[in-house]
Amino acid sequence: MEYIAWFIFIFLGVRTFISLVNLLSKPWLKDEQPEKQPMISVLIPARNEERSIGSLLSDLSRQDYPQFEVLVYDDQSDDKTPDIVKQYEHENKHFRYIAGETLPEGWNGKNHACYQLAREAGGDYLLFLDADVRAGEKLLSKSLSFLQKKKLNLLSIFPKQEIRSVGERLTVPIMNWILVSLLPLPLVRILKFPSLAAANGQFMLFDVETYQQNQWHEQLKSVAVEDIEIARTMKTRGYCILTLLGDDSIRCRMYETYGEAVKGFSRNVHAYFGNSHLVMGLFVVIVTLGFIPVWVSYGEIGLLIYLGLVILNRVVVSAASSQGVITNVILAPLQVVSLLHISLKSLKNRFSGKTSWKGRTIKS
Repeated sequence: MEYIAWFIFIFLGVRTFISLVNLLSKPWLKDEQPEKQPMISVLIPARNEERSIGSLLSDLSRQDYPQFEVLVYDDQSDDKTPDIVKQYEHENKHFRYIAGETLPEGWNGKNHACYQLAREAGGDYLLFLDADVRAGEKLLSKSLSFLQKKKLNLLSIFPKQEIRSVGERLTVPIMNWILVSLLPLPLVRILKFPSLAAANGQFMLFDVETYQQNQWHEQLKSVAVEDIEIARTMKTRGYCILTLLGDDSIRCRMYETYGEAVKGFSRNVHAYFGNSHLVMGLFVVIVTLGFIPVWVSYGEIGLLIYLGLVILNRVVVSAASSQGVITNVILAPLQVVSLLHISLKSLKNRFSGKTSWKGRTIKS
């Protein structure tokens, strides 16, 4: 039991150290302008996004960057998404609506939409955005400047999460907690190991040459969690990528209820653990029950040190993620229970071999 307790202490200590490294590296976009202003194609796959697409298009219409186009691929929406996009197309020369076609056999819906968007794009850089993202007025200029300065083939950002309801507070911070405490972001660009790779499909900025030579969404057309797989494939082939965290330049409200969040995160939580449900399960067991071996082996003093590290880890991750520090510390035990719920649903999806999202059945 004592050896298990030591392992748990070391694991928690390493995660806390990684979180500190991420925080101190200041993993946010810098307020800089690009030296040159090439064309950027902003590419938005949209399926039943009437709740959010208008806000994003409004944000993009106010960008301080002059050379860009916005292409929206309507993936057979049955709500007001087409009407909203067409209205912006009518009012702004930068915007273009693309009517989606029937999803071909063997394709994941979002991958096919992104592939079609890339085929229509005319920019020197391709920026894929999810429809529920909100963009600050300097997003295009700051992100392009950063990509050029670091000489990247891919820049991806995990947006700052807008968290309002109780259900969101119990679920949404979990993903940043996993990412920021397990992945040292500065090493994503420096080291070539595919395991040190992550990306978020909500924001992925490619140079067009790299993308068109590889057609990433076509290569991984049936993959449900395409963003992380694209990042790992790019690292395997020697491309330079970097992942940042979001601030007010890019933010997002992914889900509005507890049920939405559990359903959404259960589709891809295993991807954070190398697509291994076993590794995911071990992580959940450690963070849920890890205090027991520590308490048994080292008593109350050991337990207090353990809880102190847990709180420190939460504080650092929350600060790096621009989330409420006090709220995340108070709700930490309930967030762990939510992670257990999400993981169990992910396992259920794995054994059933399929899940559903936005009216489509997708393979798990």
